[in-house]
Amino acid sequence: MDKIETLKKWVAESTRIVAFTGAGVSTESGIKDFRSKDGLYSEKWRPNGNDSTE
Repeated sequence: MDKIETLKKWVAESTRIVAFTGAGVSTESGIKDFRSKDGLYSEKWRPNGNDSTE
């Protein structure tokens, strides 16, 4: 059984699930961060000069 199928089985059999998340967890997993120079915020919205990310 591969890792995804194992996880699906654990979730299906569980009565309670806890997830620890945060900036370090997502970026290390390959998910883009939000506030950095190349993050999702600057990719989707153009900073207007008053933004704290500049």
